[in-house]
Amino acid sequence: MVFSAVLMFCLAVYSNAYVQELTDNTFLNVAKDKDVLLVNFYAPWCGDCKRLEPEFEKASAALGTRGFDLAKVDCFGAGKGLCEMYGVKSWPQLKNFNKGAYTGDYNGAQTAESMAGYITTVENSVTPQPIPGPNPYAMAIPAVQKPGLSIIAPAPPVVGALSCAKCNIEKPNKKGKINKHCSDSVKKACIQLKEREQEKMKYDDDDKKRTIA
Repeated sequence: MVFSAVLMFCLAVYSNAYVQELTDNTFLNVAKDKDVLLVNFYAPWCGDCKRLEPEFEKASAALGTRGFDLAKVDCFGAGKGLCEMYGVKSWPQLKNFNKGAYTGDYNGAQTAESMAGYITTVENSVTPQPIPGPNPYAMAIPAVQKPGLSIIAPAPPVVGALSCAKCNIEKPNKKGKINKHCSDSVKKACIQLKEREQEKMKYDDDDKKRTIA
C-alpha cells in the first residue's frame, strides 16, 4: 500500500516536471533554442485553466523528452509582461513559438492526445526526417552469400554488339588467346549474349512455324 502511494507520487512529480513555468525573465532563454514550444497562458483562478492543466501535463508526460516543448505562463504572476506582449486577455490560451518567435495559436482539442499529436506533427514539419535514397551500387555490386562467408562479387560488364565484335571471341589471335581488346569477363559476357540471341532466334522461328501452321 505504501509502495503504491510512493509510486503514484513519483509519477505525479515526473509528469509535472516536464511542464516548466516560464516567466518574463526566463521565457526567451528557453524559447530561443526550440523549434516548437507550446505555451499555456493561464490564470490561477480560471476554471477552464484548471480543467486544461491535467491534460496538458499528460500530454507532456506522453511526449517523453519532447515534453519540454510544453510550458506554462502565469498571466497574473511572473509572466504578466508576456501576456500583455502577446495580447492575452482570456484564459487559457495556447500559443506556439519557433525559436522564440510567435507562430500562431493552437485551436485543437484540449486533450492530451491531441496536444501531444500537435507537438509531434509541428516538430516533424520543422525538422523533417531524412529519407534514405537508393543505393547507387546495389545493382552494380551484388552480394553473394555463402555459409560462414560474405563475399562481394563484381558486377558482370554490360556488353553490346560493338564491344563483342571488338572482342572477336570466335577468332582468337595467333597465340591462341582472346583479342587484346577483350578481357576474360567481357568474353564471358559476350558468349552469354550470343547464347541469349540464339535462344531468341529459336523462339522466333518456332512462333513463325506455329503462325504458318
